[in-house]
Amino acid sequence: MQILYLTPTPGDRVRRGGDSLRALGHQVTESALASPLPAPALAATDAVIVAADGAAGTDACRDVRRATGVPLLVLASRHDEVDTVADLAVGADDVVALPITGREIDARLRAILRRSRTAGAVCSLSCDTHEGSGSEIVVEPSGLRIDVRRQTVSRDGQPIPLTATDFRLLIALAERRGVPQSRESLLTLAWGHGFHGKSRIVDNAVQRLRGKIDTPRWCHVHSVRGFGYVLR
Repeated sequence: MQILYLTPTPGDRVRRGGDSLRALGHQVTESALASPLPAPALAATDAVIVAADGAAGTDACRDVRRATGVPLLVLASRHDEVDTVADLAVGADDVVALPITGREIDARLRAILRRSRTAGAVCSLSCDTHEGSGSEIVVEPSGLRIDVRRQTVSRDGQPIPLTATDFRLLIALAERRGVPQSRESLLTLAWGHGFHGKSRIVDNAVQRLRGKIDTPRWCHVHSVRGFGYVLR
């Protein structure tokens, strides 16, 4: 796996982290946080690690997500719920506090990839909103098309760029269209079991998703007061 490792101040800790990943067979490119991000490295990467706290880490996650949809893991020097929620809200797939071994980083990145593939593996819906062989979900009133196998979303032939987390959340709602889903259920389906109790992550992610897929005439994801969300 080609990994881009971003940090405000590359040093011994970053080099040790990079070396531990290289020992597991990964190719690691280390870079200081900068604006703009290193385009050549981003274009060739399979995953990005941001080793930064606070606003610097959140800004880096936002910039990475604007450029690519690959797995994005944040390594924080300490556990801070506010920072964690902010990083996840702007596109991080996972946040973990240091210290952490190379093997755990490897396992977490592979888990993110596995969840993404699982989300796009099979469409379980069988209703009038579907067309074709079951690999595509069509929201007829808005023209939104979700290609489950290719993990792409489009409208009128124009692609709508989504992050891996955005796509998992959309699939979790679309496969159960018309059936309200609790925040805890969406957390498990889109983020995994490690985020129990962090319902604010879902609220922020739904708001971001609405901004990408809604049209002036059609709102896809509706709030269910005191419970969660439903896709219509």
